Order: sequence, then C-alpha cells, then structure tokens
Amino acid sequence: MARPVTAFVDGRAVGVAPGETLLQAALRQGVEFPHRCRVGACATCRCRLVEGRVRSLTETRYVLEDDELDRGVILACQSVPVGDVRVELEPATTRARRVPAPWRPPAAPADTRRPARPADFLKYSLFHGVGLVAAAALVAGGAWISAGLLAIVAFYVVGDALCGDDTSTPEYARPQALTLQLWLALPLVALVSFAATWSVSPGDPLGFGALVERWTGFDALAAREATTLGHHVSAWLLTGLMIGMVGTIPAHELVHRTWDPVSQAIGRGLLAFSFDTVFAIEHVYGHHRHVATRDDPATAPRGRSVYRHVLLSTLRGNGSAWRIETRRLRRRGHGPLHWRNAVLRGYLASLALVAAAWAMGGAVAAAFFVACGLLGKALLEIVNYMEHYGLARDPRGPVMPRHSWNTNRRLSSWSTFNLTRHSHHHAQGEAPFHELRPLPEAPTMVAGYLTTILLTLVPPLWRRLMAPKLAEWDSNHATADERRLAAEAVEA
Repeated sequence: MARPVTAFVDGRAVGVAPGETLLQAALRQGVEFPHRCRVGACATCRCRLVEGRVRSLTETRYVLEDDELDRGVILACQSVPVGDVRVELEPATTRARRVPAPWRPPAAPADTRRPARPADFLKYSLFHGVGLVAAAALVAGGAWISAGLLAIVAFYVVGDALCGDDTSTPEYARPQALTLQLWLALPLVALVSFAATWSVSPGDPLGFGALVERWTGFDALAAREATTLGHHVSAWLLTGLMIGMVGTIPAHELVHRTWDPVSQAIGRGLLAFSFDTVFAIEHVYGHHRHVATRDDPATAPRGRSVYRHVLLSTLRGNGSAWRIETRRLRRRGHGPLHWRNAVLRGYLASLALVAAAWAMGGAVAAAFFVACGLLGKALLEIVNYMEHYGLARDPRGPVMPRHSWNTNRRLSSWSTFNLTRHSHHHAQGEAPFHELRPLPEAPTMVAGYLTTILLTLVPPLWRRLMAPKLAEWDSNHATADERRLAAEAVEA
C-alpha cells in the first residue's frame, strides 16, 4: 500500500491521493489555489517547488519562462507529488487581484450516480459501428455510398430529436476499457480512409477488391467501376464526416492526456488524417487558455459566418501552434527547424499519408484523400464555431461553464465521447470524458451536434436561431464586462 503523501502549500498540510495533482488535492481540501484552465496552458497555477519532487504530466516549457524553470517553478495542475513536497504560492493580495474565485463542479445528483454497467461501456462503441457501416458502404460502391451517408445523417438528426438527453454519470471502476475504445479509432479511421482511397484508385491496390470477393462473394471491383460521379461526391462527404468524427473526436480526448505518451501518439496519428496535428498543440496550450476571448482563433464572434470562421480559424490556429512550439524549442536551446519541432513532424505525418494514397492510385487518389482530409478539418472548425459562437470572457477571469455551449443529446453524447458536455470540459479541462457532468444549467445549443453542424451551414437561419440563445446568455449568464466584450467583438 502506497504511503500517504502530504503537500505543504504555504505551510498548510494537504493530503494528496495517489495519482492526484497538487491542484486537485488543494481544491478538494478548500485551499484557495489560483487556477484557470487546469490543463497546463495558462500557468495561473504556477508555484515554486521548495522541497521534494514532482512528476510533471506535461511539457512545462510550453508556458513557463527560463528564469521560472531555473527557480523551480512548477504548474500545480500538472504536478503529481513523488513523496512529501513543499510549495510556495504568490502573495495572497497578488493572487486575489489576478484570479477570482474558480469554478468547482457540483456534486452529481444521487439518482444519476451508480456503478457503470456493461451498457455504459458499450454506448461508446456506437461510433465504431457507424465507422464500420461507412467503410462497408464505400466498398459496396454505387448507390450504397449515398444510402450510407443519408442513413448516418438521418440516424443522428432524427435520433437526437427522438431519444432525448443522457444525463447519467456512472462511475467507472475500470476506465482503461474506455481508453482502449479511444485507441481503436486509429485502425478504424485508417480502414475508412483506405476504403475511400481504394474506391477512386485504378487497378486493385493490395488486392483488396479480390480479397472482398473471395471472402464474401461480392464483386467489389465491378461495383466500384459502376459508381457514378454523384456517388463519388457522397463518398467524399461520408469520408470527410468519418475523419472528423472517428478521427478528430477521439484525438481531442487523447491529446489532452499529456501524461500518456501512447495516447498522445495515437491522438496525433488520428489528427494526421485531417492535416491538423497542430491541434494537439494549439488546442491544449492555446484554445483552453484563451477560450471565449479575442486571442482564441477557435472562438467565433457574433455575426461571423461559419465559412469565414473555417478559413480564419485554420490559418490563425496554425500560426498560433507554430509560435507556441517554436517558443518551447527556443527554451530548450533549439531553432525552429529542429527535428523536435512537433508542428513540422505533424505536417510530415500528413504528407506520408498523402504519399500512401498516391502509391495506391496516383494523383487522383491522392487528391481525393486530400479533399476528404480537408473536409474533416473543416468539420472540426465548424464544431469549434458552434461550441463557442458569440460568447465572451474577461481574459483575467477563470474559464466557467457559461463560456461554452452545451448539449446532452443522447446519440451525440455517446458518439462523441461526451464532447457535448463542453461546458464542464472547459471549466475543468483535466477531467476525462467519462467524468464530465451534464450541467443542465449551462448554456444550451439549439440541437444535437450533427443537426447543429447542418444549421450553421445556412448563416441566415443560424443567426435567427442563435439570436434568442445569445439574448438569454446575455441576461442570465454573462457579466456586465462579458456583455460589453461580446458587443465589441461583433462582426458585421
């Protein structure tokens, strides 16, 4: 049995549970510890390690200055004590001036707390099943592709409308099984991408079509040859949707696990399919720090169309990731073109996938794969758009549930690993997806995720639907400063 660990925070003894960070332990025991993002991005929880050792869960050079590192400054939200430790905070007057009272998650209602049952694990396999349906439709070719696309869209749009909300918060004794479900996204998105690229390739790369016929008796090659242009467009839409859903959504959860190199590698691998490995840097160390402010590329001000946002957020997000990464490298004594540059390595990973598509079917196959990947990337930016549209936050204040739009629609929640519980995710960024609370009092989206995505594509309709939502946010959630900031950010 592990020996109890004690952290002395400005002399106050705080018991630390196994695997618990300094910040988690301090907040659990009522210590007023300054913090905002909880994911190691904002450095608000910085403190000086006076005595003892800690295990860092993230690369602190992303946010701490050289002189701070030399003085033993650490991030409490990313530091797990290894034995007893002593840390010092800033003077109380400075902390009070810089950081208001932080948000803490409410206790889950008693009727929603229970041990997880098998069904609570299986519900997160829904998206695996959808991915396999998409792959089968791509191989079947012809009208099956369009039918598969329409069936998947209808499943989510109609299902979310009819199946209501999921507000359960089961307690998972073995969350490792959930991690495996996340990891399985990588072979699944690879299968879908391979099937899509094969569907536009000449010949029979890797003998895949012949293998399908030998195993099933179905002549996949003949079906592919009979596929018309319209169904190829459906294949592009279906594959882009799957790259965004099967690839980016699990990657989002995995890249937040900065302490787990396997999850980080799989997450970045998934993001390579949408040419967006920079997300692993900008999202964690940029977006979570600046969410709902003008410094956040992913937050869309009121009045901006989704099409403009996709372009601006992509360009600014890549620029932000480059600045964050080169600053980290500089603090390690490396130049921007060093082989450790994670931005460049990510670009090369995506380029390798394009080269594989070219090897399968030449320029046409490579171009088709690029188009699918870019659609997957656009889907991510659309999701960013609808998750924070029109919201504002004082950069000096903590991130609260009111700074993200939330939804608890059942099918959306199950298929996105609770990404829909976005208000809790941003207010407590270190919480794994299965611990996120539904927070019914948080600002609520107009519908489930896929339905909302489709609504954003019609800007006049989107603005009409969001007007009462924003008015309600202004009246019931926002502070006076936030109303002023939101009004100042409006785009004509």
